[in-house]
Amino acid sequence: MVELNSNYMKQKRSILFPAMVVLSGLLGLTSCGDLEQNLKINADGSGSLETSIDVGEMMSMTKSMGDMESLNNEDVTISQGEPQDSASMPGEEPKDPMQSLIDKVTDVNYPLDFDTLIPLSTIMPDSVKAKVQKPELMEKIAVTLKSPAKSSSLVMGVRLNFESKKQLDELAAFLKSMDENPAGMVSPLGGSGMQSESFLSFDADLQKGVIRIDTADYSGLAQEMGMSSDSLMTSEDLNMIQMMFGNSNIKSVVQVPGDLVSCSNPDAILTRDNKVILEYSFMDVIKKGYIPGYTIHFTPKK
Repeated sequence: MVELNSNYMKQKRSILFPAMVVLSGLLGLTSCGDLEQNLKINADGSGSLETSIDVGEMMSMTKSMGDMESLNNEDVTISQGEPQDSASMPGEEPKDPMQSLIDKVTDVNYPLDFDTLIPLSTIMPDSVKAKVQKPELMEKIAVTLKSPAKSSSLVMGVRLNFESKKQLDELAAFLKSMDENPAGMVSPLGGSGMQSESFLSFDADLQKGVIRIDTADYSGLAQEMGMSSDSLMTSEDLNMIQMMFGNSNIKSVVQVPGDLVSCSNPDAILTRDNKVILEYSFMDVIKKGYIPGYTIHFTPKK
């Protein structure tokens, strides 16, 4: 894991913007890539929860649209009839450092695997930090960027490192409420804030070797995307959702602190490294309105 140098992160506070625009899609679940939720629970109750989405297809679409716009702009002339150089357009700002970084690592000729962790505290403006009631929570949150070598694929996410289940709940509440702060704080995670379905919510009795993953409610997702309610959803609505999410899946991975025994969901895959893996079609989730909860049993390590 690579951690970006803090001096680089401070070059320009707005470097957060491109990543967070995409993450707002992740957190509002209004994007077109696969969503993955990774929960790791340690024997002492600490752990990590990372929610990420593959935005490679979205980035390609955005780039194509930008290229088309650039081609159209080449024909623009000033009043004297001379071509206008886009690089010298009045008021145009230089390319954002974060966008430059993303362009570099998603170039199919870039030879290295890219795996970067960006602490939220290093990219949040000081004016926003000053209004955070529990600044220590920011130290537990990071943005992740991953891109394989010689690939245009890009996976972006948010990682929460927690010391207890109680702290994880605090972190989730902190992110969800950032853009609702009456003091005018702007959420660094996009305009919609964190959606509850972006998190794997659970209860656990680690002494007895039991973890219960809660049912995730997706019933309001269609309305969030501007679609009709489930009972009134039209064929046009379904076609739109199919276009956006037809090939997308939601994958949940839970790693337990012991030897796996069973999972109440019959579709679960139990791995030798004590992970429970479940995968769902996004279209099926939208139609059903929820992902059912399940119970995991394991033998705690002594």
